[in-house]
Amino acid sequence: MGSKTDVNKENIMILDFGELSEADRQEFESHVEDLRRKMLSCYRKTRKGVTKQDEFTLPVNGKSKSFDPSA
Repeated sequence: MGSKTDVNKENIMILDFGELSEADRQEFESHVEDLRRKMLSCYRKTRKGVTKQDEFTLPVNGKSKSFDPSA
């Protein structure tokens, strides 16, 4: 028995950042900044200025997904 509010992959729309409420935008930005710090922790700089990269594991829906910063 269907209703007008059924959600499936055909009727899900990706919203624009500007459509979020102010509170949701602030929470989103907080997560972005946290992720930025975690990703930056994968980079190292030697005294010669060479940047080395470690692997970063991106958490996705309770699972981990590997992220290659050089890709």
